[in-house]
Amino acid sequence: MRILYLCADFGIPVRGFKGASVHVREVTEALGLLGHEVVILTPNVGEGNEISAEVVYVPAPLFAPGVEAALRAAGAPFGNGKQLAREVHELAYNRTLRLAAASFASRWAPDCVYERYALFGLAGGALATRLGVPHLLEVNAPLRIERGRAAGLALDWPARWCERRIFGRAHRALCVSESMAAYVRARGARPGRVLVLSNAVNADRFLPEYRADELRARLGYASDHVVVGFVGSLKSWHGVEHLVEAVARARRDAPRLRLLIVGDGPARAAIERTVAHHQLESVAILAGNVAHAQIPEYLAAMDITVAPYLEVPNFYFSPLKIFEYMAAGRPVVAARQGQIPEILSDDETGLLYPSGDIGALAAHLGALAARPEERRALGARAAAMARARHTWTAVAERIGVIIREERACLGGCRR
Repeated sequence: MRILYLCADFGIPVRGFKGASVHVREVTEALGLLGHEVVILTPNVGEGNEISAEVVYVPAPLFAPGVEAALRAAGAPFGNGKQLAREVHELAYNRTLRLAAASFASRWAPDCVYERYALFGLAGGALATRLGVPHLLEVNAPLRIERGRAAGLALDWPARWCERRIFGRAHRALCVSESMAAYVRARGARPGRVLVLSNAVNADRFLPEYRADELRARLGYASDHVVVGFVGSLKSWHGVEHLVEAVARARRDAPRLRLLIVGDGPARAAIERTVAHHQLESVAILAGNVAHAQIPEYLAAMDITVAPYLEVPNFYFSPLKIFEYMAAGRPVVAARQGQIPEILSDDETGLLYPSGDIGALAAHLGALAARPEERRALGARAAAMARARHTWTAVAERIGVIIREERACLGGCRR
């Protein structure tokens, strides 16, 4: 089938390093490997990683620098001017994307519009209705809530209206967690049209038998060093500062522990200060962003992997890093919240601890540092579980079934 994939979120560079960027690439690649043709339309192509699907750049309309002042002069009663201008720009992009997608679809004739949910993103539903094809909406986060917390939401009531319109119009809403599905159901989606499709991993790329001796040597690790690793964006709620604290504590009894942090983000400076505070400069490496194709090698260089999330109300995430840690055959230590206990069985495929409990995290790291056999056993069981239940291939197969079901409901295939 031909799948037109819309990613209208300005903040997701399709070729970039964010988890959202990885998600776009993995889903579209898995669909392609099953024989589907996928074309992505986006305002943010980005750079840094390869992608198998065709990517079509649909630039946002130019916005005059004086728009903020003009909106204020017009008496717009919404928040600060910069935020208002940003949101008006996002609303305006709907027309640009819809027209560009309709023009492309007139030549390509897609069987489905698959859209990654974007705040104010009305284009996908309108396009699917015009084309008479199913509209599958992938929902990864409650963007209206997130925007309100992070930057303030200038157009709150229009955002609420758009949210209900987008959720209610979709033929199927594919949510990454049950918490996210409950959010979507409560805001206009038809309950029977909401499904949970958790994140997953490419089990052919992340292999337990992968070796990284050369990388370990390049990073200065000795054979008896026990490397604790984190992969992901450096954001405050990811808890990497707590991980640094835990490593500092665990090293009192396990001095061979080392720390490898892969990724970048707004919390990097705070993490560097925490490293300096504990005098761990010779122990901790902040590797920065690494192309996703190289992540398997970095995971192979780690002996213990960690997902140290801080406590977040209504934790709706389906953490990509945990699936990749598991498939790589690495023991996982993770905060117990949200979907995580559904992914990891405590003391079977990973070790869980209460979010924010640095002492408990340190205790797990110290125990695993002293027990290489336990590390290997946890990692082996995690890898088997990832391959059995959490692959992008399985996700793509389910998406294909859903598209065929929805096309049947709409009257059958045209070709």
